[in-house]
Amino acid sequence: MNITINGKAFELPQGSTLADALTAAAISTQGIATALNNTVVPAAMRPQTQLADGDSITVITAFYGG
Repeated sequence: MNITINGKAFELPQGSTLADALTAAAISTQGIATALNNTVVPAAMRPQTQLADGDSITVITAFYGG
């Protein structure tokens, strides 16, 4: 199936989860927030959140400063 992460296309096997997608894209899971099709997905839900063809994932990295 084809998905996008922050606008970049990825191809993943059917049955992949949000956690699988982050691993495939080599995205560290520390200090990030994720949204699937514009809906926030808590970190604890990533391993069980199934993806579908055409899904769009947004990853936001937290940073400190001011």
